[in-house]
Amino acid sequence: MRDYRVPKEKASVVIEMPPHPPETRFVFLAPFAQGHTGMETPSDIFNVPQAFIPLFREGGDVVLVRRDAITWVMVGDPRRSEWFYFETRADVPDGPIHIEFDTGTNLDGRIALAGPMGSRRVLDIVNRQGGFLHVERDDELFLVNLERVTSITLIGK
Repeated sequence: MRDYRVPKEKASVVIEMPPHPPETRFVFLAPFAQGHTGMETPSDIFNVPQAFIPLFREGGDVVLVRRDAITWVMVGDPRRSEWFYFETRADVPDGPIHIEFDTGTNLDGRIALAGPMGSRRVLDIVNRQGGFLHVERDDELFLVNLERVTSITLIGK
């Protein structure tokens, strides 16, 4: 049976899933993604329509996590594991934002203002995006669960 296994790459993520503090988990990325060319990314895994996502602990335990319970995911080594996002956002301006969650926590960052001409406002991006939104903060990359966001403030506008 080992001959039929698809080799996958282990990628580190930190998830916030209240009431628990943020915790490091791992996902396994397939060599080919379903929605784009190249290797699968963490955002591919978190943006699936299934209710539960398998996440792994350091010891190898598998935890099935309800996708809607996750507030955000911080991607480890984002330039490598979220390579497709960084390729598609190259040369795209970004917008600074302040996000407030239904947990009472918040996150400041930037989102890429990518889209058709005339639809590149923060409002356009968050309304067009479903599931988890890429939010950059310094060298960090978060996947923010839009279902858990209560408000977004445009910084400097």
